[in-house]
Amino acid sequence: MLHSSLNYKRVVKFLIEPEEFVHVGHAKGLELGGADLPIIKVDGKPIIPGSSIKGCVRNEFTRVLTALPQAKLMSMFGYPKLLTDNVQEILKKYDSKEIANKIKEGMKDPNNATIGLLDLLFGSEVFASPTIFTDALPVEEKEEYTTIRYHVRIDIDKDVAMRGNLVEIEATNPDVKFEFRVIYNSLDYGVKDSPVDKAFDYLIKFLDGKEILIGGWKSRGYGLVKLIKKEDITLKVEDLLGVSNER
Repeated sequence: MLHSSLNYKRVVKFLIEPEEFVHVGHAKGLELGGADLPIIKVDGKPIIPGSSIKGCVRNEFTRVLTALPQAKLMSMFGYPKLLTDNVQEILKKYDSKEIANKIKEGMKDPNNATIGLLDLLFGSEVFASPTIFTDALPVEEKEEYTTIRYHVRIDIDKDVAMRGNLVEIEATNPDVKFEFRVIYNSLDYGVKDSPVDKAFDYLIKFLDGKEILIGGWKSRGYGLVKLIKKEDITLKVEDLLGVSNER
């Protein structure tokens, strides 16, 4: 893990507005008589795990950035390498301190960087993530958060519908809105303008107003949501310590 001092913490709140039913759940039913595919709940309320949101966001952001040429990435971030090559080889070859040095060397000489920018932003096996996604919780109290929907079960081997065989899937109703936060820790890499800070700026702009797919059963018309930025706060170290007004 890279041990660098903290420059600031940025907390961005997003609203999730579903545009269709959403299913983020367990692999199979956990209760007798329940749906075949229930959703994840806490205290009876549906949640969307932060890990699920992060995975969807990372995939979508990666898909877009990898379509750009290195010259464009360099102009945007000052760092052209997006993905880390040979992660297992790096883990075998270098210890944590050496990896930290490699990261700082890459910041000073981006064209010869070892660790990819997306790994520095979202985390990987070689670098703990400075970006945290909280679980998304419902914004309002509802009498009914979910409904049970029925679909024809598909024979995966034959790729055909199974006659007279239905699957019950629990889904969050489209009128249930959620909120989550993205918490970003800006680290000191020994350079003036951190490429990771720039990448986070672009990520937040990218997500605001973005339609993405979350959860399972996407091919059956589930999971399309819109993300709307509601709050964006930057906290200096002094603010975190509660000494910003002291002399």
